[in-house]
Amino acid sequence: MNKIYRKIVRSFMFGTVLSIIVVLIAAIASFLNGDRYSGLIELVFCLALVVYIYIVRQSRKSEMDGYMKMLSDGGQMPDTDIIQSFPLPMVILRVDGSIMWFNRNFANVFGENVFDAPLDTVVSDIKWSEILKSTSGICEDVHYKGHHYEVLGSIIKNEKDEQYSVLLYFCDRTEQEKLEKKYQNERVDVAIISIDNYDEILQKMDDTQRQQALAQIDKDIGEWVLKSNGIRRRTERDRYIVFFEHQYLERYIEEKFDVIDKVRALGESTKHPLTISIGIGVGGHLAENEAYARAAIDMVLGRGGDQAAIKDESQYRFYGGKTKEYEKSTRVKARAFALALKDFILHADNVIFMGHSNADYDSFGAAIGLQRAVRDLGKNPYIIFDNTIGVQKLFDETKEIEEYSGMMIESETAMEIIGENTLLVVLDTHRPSLVSSPELLAMASKTVLIDHHRRSTEFINNCSLVYHEPYASSTCEMATEILQYIDDGRKMTTFEAKALYVGILMDTKNFVMKTGVRTFEAASYLRRYGVDTISVKSLFDIDKADYAHKVDIVKSAEFIEKNIAVAVCSEKFHNIKVISAKAADEMLEISNVEAAFVIFEEDGDACISGRSLGDVNVQVILEKLGGGGHMMVAGTQLNGISIEQAKEMLISAVKEYLDEND
Repeated sequence: MNKIYRKIVRSFMFGTVLSIIVVLIAAIASFLNGDRYSGLIELVFCLALVVYIYIVRQSRKSEMDGYMKMLSDGGQMPDTDIIQSFPLPMVILRVDGSIMWFNRNFANVFGENVFDAPLDTVVSDIKWSEILKSTSGICEDVHYKGHHYEVLGSIIKNEKDEQYSVLLYFCDRTEQEKLEKKYQNERVDVAIISIDNYDEILQKMDDTQRQQALAQIDKDIGEWVLKSNGIRRRTERDRYIVFFEHQYLERYIEEKFDVIDKVRALGESTKHPLTISIGIGVGGHLAENEAYARAAIDMVLGRGGDQAAIKDESQYRFYGGKTKEYEKSTRVKARAFALALKDFILHADNVIFMGHSNADYDSFGAAIGLQRAVRDLGKNPYIIFDNTIGVQKLFDETKEIEEYSGMMIESETAMEIIGENTLLVVLDTHRPSLVSSPELLAMASKTVLIDHHRRSTEFINNCSLVYHEPYASSTCEMATEILQYIDDGRKMTTFEAKALYVGILMDTKNFVMKTGVRTFEAASYLRRYGVDTISVKSLFDIDKADYAHKVDIVKSAEFIEKNIAVAVCSEKFHNIKVISAKAADEMLEISNVEAAFVIFEEDGDACISGRSLGDVNVQVILEKLGGGGHMMVAGTQLNGISIEQAKEMLISAVKEYLDEND
């Protein structure tokens, strides 16, 4: 019947419109033939047909408007197949949420005895207050007895008595949700597994140990992959690529990538630091996930290895990172970088050195040391210095050296002299937001990066040359090694050796933290140039007032968790950042303190300095608050946050870290 009705309506409308066209053509022909009387009659008839069609359409619209008004008035619904057999569950409700009408499909799903019942007692997922707040149409997701419904509708106003009612209908999205979940679960994730420091470690083992260790690592990785029914292939001596379905990723996360712990335990049993790193790419198609996995493994290795990272198109997630970085004995990379840097300098018009904002002895000392190589290669070096208190003593000494006249410049001056063939060397940071002048960084066409901090998700892109080694104690240690390969028989001055030595001394806390064989070799090399350790010590001296501030900060320390102490500095003074860092170092000397944090305020923002003896990773903790650094030395700045709020955020981050690491 419906088909016949549609055919009749369509044929009727088509015939009427066709008649109008025919009559209109006849009227025009009559006028052209001079028969105005016939033409006028035909034209009137044509207009009558147009009016008729308009009246019919308006009548149908009025009927529908009246029908909808009847719905909004809560009137008796006609028991017609059209409404009752509507394929979706429908319900009309009063403003208080009580049900005043529903169709058969609604009754089939939610029950017959629901008249006048509040909807949120029938469907518990419904939030009636949220529905009433909807201004541009209602759209909610609810679950009921294993089914997922998308609830759509609108609020209807009765013009007669200004009363409102709500019309809702339920679209069953269960099958669609299952298909989407199946699609997501069966998407292929890509993992790249790397054996950390492969050559360095295995060359220290004899043949039997090496074969046994590699066989056990291969077995552990194979068992881990088997949990997801995945596929693994060895692509290099120290690398595997793994493909597995996305549905198993959550299990790996829940197990905290236990294969990393197994390999670490193997290293402990063999007395060699064996560890692996895992980078996983998710969220894209196969080629994208492979690219994400490569980026993730690079990130992990830049953070010291022995952990896992998951990357999608927008973010990284990190798991693990419990152990310290292991020093590399080979200097192949340092020598290759030094030769490449030398070539860059030779082909540059001038070289600008830029460290992080609020420069310290490590960034400033590395610049002082490396500028010697630039001078010896016949180029003009410049160092950006923006009146940082932390290196004021060393800076004052440069004023007495005539050779350095005009070398220290401000960021604004650097932006005036930078050209297309200027080489910008960024020192002691890899985060664009932390450099002294992000504007200068954006202007540079050639950028070299030298840094030792564990890699964060923020990284300077488009570098022409990168030397990033998280195992190094300091940027000054890296700069010293570079100078040894770029030296060509030239000699640095005693002051330049002193500047590099001071940077190493500061970042290692007097050769206590992150100190390896290469650290002492670099220090020994610098000592040959006549570094006076007494004059170096004077750079770290503080006056009586600052010493009192440091003592007050340490006295305020309290334990927030076992072996983790926090101090809050409420007082303000000119070099609060330096003193707070010294106080954090001092707190590590308190019995049972394995990690220490000092919270202070600077320029209206809350800042946190974190220090650790190694068992607690302060970098991971402060990364949760937008900071970074090293496993044992890290910091962050919380813009617009009070020190009280910062303390609460820090405590929450510490608890989260401890939960993640049991």
